Amino acid sequence: MSDWRRDLQLVGVVFIVTTALLGVMLHSLVISTLTDTEWLALRLPTTLEAAQELGKTLQSFSERQRGSLLLAHMGCYLYLQTFAIPGTVFFNLLGGALFGMTLGFPLCLANNTLGSVFMFLLSRRFGYRVVTHFFPQKLDRLRSILDAHRDEMALNMIFLRVFPFTPNWFINMASPHLAIPLGQFTLGPLFGLVPYNFLSCKAGLILRELRSRGDIIDSATTMQLIVVAIVGGLVLPRLKRRFATTTGTKHD
Repeated sequence: MSDWRRDLQLVGVVFIVTTALLGVMLHSLVISTLTDTEWLALRLPTTLEAAQELGKTLQSFSERQRGSLLLAHMGCYLYLQTFAIPGTVFFNLLGGALFGMTLGFPLCLANNTLGSVFMFLLSRRFGYRVVTHFFPQKLDRLRSILDAHRDEMALNMIFLRVFPFTPNWFINMASPHLAIPLGQFTLGPLFGLVPYNFLSCKAGLILRELRSRGDIIDSATTMQLIVVAIVGGLVLPRLKRRFATTTGTKHD
């Protein structure tokens, strides 16, 4: 059996065990404590009214079982982030809606950072042969970017999170195999993902307070979107040229 296949099977075992533990935790903390009314309200919302009703149900449960919901939210978030499963943005929205910005934002930022560290450690133990087998070109491109900025690695890791030229999940997976120290790696999500976590938690808080579709885009929100678009349009192209130029010089 190929070495990468054996490593992939070991990751699969870790995934199955973790999934089972998460299921037991969710049943104990949340599912077993739901009332019949709350259980019936847990469905995918297709209208604003249904979303508001779901939000009220979750808010009611949060007030009654706040500690349990915090632990369940953390467990699900870390699970998704550790195994690169899409959906953390939904838990950022939930974090803002259920816990507010004062608690929800730092909670989601901590979960995002800790989940990234878990994936780093999992990949460091089992992922080298898997990454080099499935993503050799991606790994080489990221190595070129990092090698061009080794003297300012901590700042570079933060920039890669703020302006994701490479998907975050791949940075988490590849970093231990590119000689990135865990301490410098951790600074990336801890500081670089502040804007993403803040905006998505803020969006969850806004969704909780919506009363009509007209509230979605008010004058303040419109101005914020304009500023974000202008800054993104000016900064991203400059940073891309900087990385491309420096990387090209390094190869020459």
